[in-house]
Amino acid sequence: MIRIIFIFILLLFPMLTFGSLFSTDVKGTFAAAQKEKKPIIIDFFGIWCPPCNELDETVFETSGFIEKAKYFRLLKIDADQATSWKLKDKYQIGGYPTVVFTDPKGAEIYRIVGYRSLKEFLLVMDLVLSSKSKKLEQACASKNEDDLWRCAVICSERKNLECSAEAYSKLQGILKPGTAKFDWIRTYAMESVEIPDLQREGYENLLKLYSDTPQALVWAVSYLAAFDDEKNIKPKKDLIDEVLKKFSTMLTDSRLEALGLSQRSLLQIKAELLDKIGKREAAVIAWKEASVLLEKEQSLLPVGSHPKAFTLDRITCLEAAGELEAALKLATQYKMLFPEEFTFYSLSANILDRLKRYSEAITVAKKGYELSYGDNRIRMATLLIRLYGTVPDKVTAKKIFDDITAQVKPEAKLQIRTHRYLKRLQEAWAKFPIS
Repeated sequence: MIRIIFIFILLLFPMLTFGSLFSTDVKGTFAAAQKEKKPIIIDFFGIWCPPCNELDETVFETSGFIEKAKYFRLLKIDADQATSWKLKDKYQIGGYPTVVFTDPKGAEIYRIVGYRSLKEFLLVMDLVLSSKSKKLEQACASKNEDDLWRCAVICSERKNLECSAEAYSKLQGILKPGTAKFDWIRTYAMESVEIPDLQREGYENLLKLYSDTPQALVWAVSYLAAFDDEKNIKPKKDLIDEVLKKFSTMLTDSRLEALGLSQRSLLQIKAELLDKIGKREAAVIAWKEASVLLEKEQSLLPVGSHPKAFTLDRITCLEAAGELEAALKLATQYKMLFPEEFTFYSLSANILDRLKRYSEAITVAKKGYELSYGDNRIRMATLLIRLYGTVPDKVTAKKIFDDITAQVKPEAKLQIRTHRYLKRLQEAWAKFPIS
């Protein structure tokens, strides 16, 4: 019995250690940081978000992070909770995960958007510790590469175009082509372009000049997305083909990790690109290969870990490959592992919907709706309304629609995602079959 208890404790240890590091108490964290004169790491996350969970599983639970975290105060903010909006507005958070590093009083020092490996995350922690006493204004006025890089990243993510443009200009003469920072700065620059024609032209130039960098796959996805609302002009698919030809060399590129990419994530992007340009057979192969790599990656996690991030991505890959039954089996398995979380109910219901098993889908979606909150409650309501249209049950669907529209009154200036989900909800209701 003692041996069984000991093994159980060992299995739980990674999660206990990780859980004890992060606080969800905003006031308490800032008060402690000011008392101890420590910078703060604020992790804005979503429970449904694969890269958010991947940070938890491969960075925050490691001994390397835990050791360096002693010099910080750590705070986790669930981005779908209503209480998150004050800090999201303050730091102008637009996507997840976003990890904001601040001084004890909350002035931003640096930020990471998206996933980074442990090695890259620790490098950022070192950068923050070495520059914690330097205000952003000082960094932007500097000629030092690290200072200007910090300035460019923060200003870009906060959509401060004047500040970011000035930082880009200074960095142009410092950064060398063929480096990760060179690729990053061009990515930030393109994301700041607000005129669609100029943005499309900019991506075309990047794809022509730098088609060999792994970041070119990311640019290619953004390039195609820039045509989503266009009916009269088409993307130059030969540029996409040229990038895809260089995929094999990208897999061993030394810039991968610094770009926040991996061989598996490259495969996922490749699969998405192939699907977008109509090469379905090749896309299916890539989706399946990505699923295999995800399974291998999750096997490397500590004993006792539930590889939630990798599983979320595997379900997506299997579903995209048309392996719906395999995707459903995995989603159902994790639905039982996380019975109080809407995430895997949502995935299961969507797959059941695709399989046209509507009665089962409604049952699962109802449970997911009960467990959901924030923007994801709108998404679950939209799915349920669509599913009730197959019965049809207009009375229940209308009640859900009325409940959501009465509850959700987005006011915060950054609630763009909320408005987008509400629009989809309204569209689903407008398409409800006339009984």
